[in-house]
Amino acid sequence: MTELPEDVRDLVALDLRAAQVQDWSIAGDSFTWTLLTGDPDRGHELATVTYVGAVVLHTNRRDLDRAVAAAAEVARAEVVPTGEGGFEHRVVLAPDYPLVVRFWSVEVRRMPAPDHLRRVR
Repeated sequence: MTELPEDVRDLVALDLRAAQVQDWSIAGDSFTWTLLTGDPDRGHELATVTYVGAVVLHTNRRDLDRAVAAAAEVARAEVVPTGEGGFEHRVVLAPDYPLVVRFWSVEVRRMPAPDHLRRVR
């Protein structure tokens, strides 16, 4: 992969293994979701990811609400460039729920979080 812009490198650097979906929102051309990352040994973080120029594929609002209610966890995630100069964040929520976010830029905000935010599935 060619050199990634700094904002996309921030997204790639997130360890989303078993991250739980906490909430999401769509406003204009932005898609934002908050994920609880980490584990009790390493500690937890809330990562809020806002994709700008975003198009969300393979899902709808009802499915996203169900993912939050079910404390859905990330099974796999990868960022790939598109042919048009943007990127896709390809995410599979357990057990087998695909979600693709096409975007032009992204903002990642991270903050420490208490362990009790992790919900039992």
